Amino acid sequence: MDTKSIVYSRNVVEFATVAKEFCTFLETCEHHKTKVFVATTSKLLPLLYYKATLLPKTEPVYDEGNEQFVTELDYRLIESKIEDLLGQHNDFLEIYDKRADANDGQFTVSIAEYLADIYQDLKNFTMRYHVGNTDVMNDALWECTENFGEFWGIRLVNLIRAFHILEFSNIDLENIVHNNDENSRKSASDWFTKDDNDLD
Repeated sequence: MDTKSIVYSRNVVEFATVAKEFCTFLETCEHHKTKVFVATTSKLLPLLYYKATLLPKTEPVYDEGNEQFVTELDYRLIESKIEDLLGQHNDFLEIYDKRADANDGQFTVSIAEYLADIYQDLKNFTMRYHVGNTDVMNDALWECTENFGEFWGIRLVNLIRAFHILEFSNIDLENIVHNNDENSRKSASDWFTKDDNDLD
């Protein structure tokens, strides 16, 4: 199959549409209440994962790497907006990650950081995809699918779990402790770093 047929295939176009919607939502997330942000993200993440699993395999055209559009400032801005929205609920207990201590297989990570990681890859993909050059679009697709398998896909899966807990565990999302009170934030986040069994 030629690159034009691949990049304009239904599954790629639908993925690009969902990816763009996801990026736009994070870029404007400060306009939403925390409860709305959580509910919307809970729906976007599984859809994004599903669409990513349907992407066709392709090979890169160019030897050199793809152009990067997301700057460190862009990344930090997204991360900061989400941290501010979630406050004390930003940290969650990660499990089954190869970076974790072999003795317990778990450690605390940041929802904002994980979402910013996914945003970075998807924003770079959508920016390249909308260039309109089929070879550039092909290489953008190749890089995105590679990174999905090796990097952001597992983050997305773990975020689905985190947002499920946020949405369905009767957590108060109205009273947010912001980052200017680190001690209060740490104390209030204890609920989210407990074992799942403690939520029963």
